[in-house]
Amino acid sequence: MNQLLVTLYVWQLTASDKLKQRREAGQGSLEYIAAIAVAAIIIVAVVGAVNSAQLGTWAGELIQKIKDSTNSA
Repeated sequence: MNQLLVTLYVWQLTASDKLKQRREAGQGSLEYIAAIAVAAIIIVAVVGAVNSAQLGTWAGELIQKIKDSTNSA
């Protein structure tokens, strides 16, 4: 009877160790996915801010001012 209890106890310890290893391995992948999601959100926010600021129009006006100033001098 003692042998059976020891065997079951060792089996339980082994099973719990394997479950802990699986949980820790999956956690790393989840952290990478979360980091990628945060980076994507930041990129979308920056692109949205740039588009709403109409930097293309501003840059074109600046270039035109520079051309006008060099032509008049």
